[in-house]
Amino acid sequence: MRGTDDESKRAAATCKRCSEIGVVKVWPDGRLRPLGRSNFCDCDSPTLEVFESDLDHELP
Repeated sequence: MRGTDDESKRAAATCKRCSEIGVVKVWPDGRLRPLGRSNFCDCDSPTLEVFESDLDHELP
């Protein structure tokens, strides 16, 4: 991941349980947080996986 430790990135991700696709904020420590809503999908415990590992796009 590029940037400083305080920067978050955004990436496309999928829930491995239901295959829902959305955009997440990725923190330097690896935490993922859905953008635009509190839950990524309707799963009780979503297992999110980022599509790309080289995150170039910085959040404003």
